[in-house]
Amino acid sequence: MTAAAAHGLLAPTNKLRLGTFGTNVEGGPALTTIPTRLRTEWSQVRALAITADRMGLDAIVPVARWRGHGGAHNTHGSTFDTFTWAAGVGAVTQRAQVFSTCHMPAVHPVVAAKQLATIDHITGGRAGVNTVGGWLRPELEMFGAPMLEHDRRYDLADEWTRILRSLWAEDEFDFDGDFFTIRRGFSEPKPVGRPPIMNAGGSERGRLYAARYADMAFVLLTGDDLASQREQVQSLKRLARDEFDRDIQVWTSAYLVCRDTVAEAERYLSWYADEHGDVEAADSALRTMSVESEVLGAQRWQQVRRGFIAGAGGVPLVGTPEMITARLAELSGIGIDGCLLVCAEWEPELDRLDRTVLPLLEQAGLRAPR
Repeated sequence: MTAAAAHGLLAPTNKLRLGTFGTNVEGGPALTTIPTRLRTEWSQVRALAITADRMGLDAIVPVARWRGHGGAHNTHGSTFDTFTWAAGVGAVTQRAQVFSTCHMPAVHPVVAAKQLATIDHITGGRAGVNTVGGWLRPELEMFGAPMLEHDRRYDLADEWTRILRSLWAEDEFDFDGDFFTIRRGFSEPKPVGRPPIMNAGGSERGRLYAARYADMAFVLLTGDDLASQREQVQSLKRLARDEFDRDIQVWTSAYLVCRDTVAEAERYLSWYADEHGDVEAADSALRTMSVESEVLGAQRWQQVRRGFIAGAGGVPLVGTPEMITARLAELSGIGIDGCLLVCAEWEPELDRLDRTVLPLLEQAGLRAPR
């Protein structure tokens, strides 16, 4: 059985899976200072999770942050821990896969294995983990150790993931590595299933890690032509098949602005991303990312700044319900299996998605009837 066949989320119930991204962090991934941005208030976070679950969305994925990016509001400085958040979200939802995002250098795999197994029992088998190698140097230095060189972070990630899986599968084991030494490794109870692994490694080394271990690998789609984007997606799937004999899903992210007219959508995007965009925080994050992650160069940084402010550099889903449906159909056509959504104002945007876009996606055969 392939990894992709082993878990409910990965079964082909919906041809195009959808989820929310970053509802555990103040403002969400959109770097905006609008007064109606998301707050780290449990009542609001809880309500969003229940709404996403009721809509039939497939995944709820948090952002892991330990300190903010600076700027006018120290963007992302206020963030709920992703493991305890996932336990709370999982307890009030019924269907969606609830992920914990984990900085592997900061959380020991023995601890993570126990936490994720607990969440899996709370949710009846709906836990998942989004593994992150770490790229924001100031926050990782809070843990008292220097940040590793880029490729060595993935060497650590290899060991971390192997230990995690052994703790879930074996009664007891020893492990000797460069970063971890495990003696009589043990974790009970085991998860209900095997929680799926999500990863967004974009460098050459990161893609290799994702192809080897991830059930869902993220791509940050670049360029405007579908042919090049299709190759981005398919090359990652080929890498997993050819090197590791695995079938994986490839996901991306998108920022959503759905309105009755294109003009309305563009005005709203300009309001929250241009007039109220937190440029200082975006530049701080992008500078660090370009140096530490080996994904962004200086020229690319300038090109993506607005998209990063609008919604973490994701695909723009900006326009009418018909336009958004058509763009999502294009993404599915190039091989995208899932898309995490970012909204500047979550409640009204999810309501429009529910009323206007999801029915069109069902009609297009991209999602099963709810």
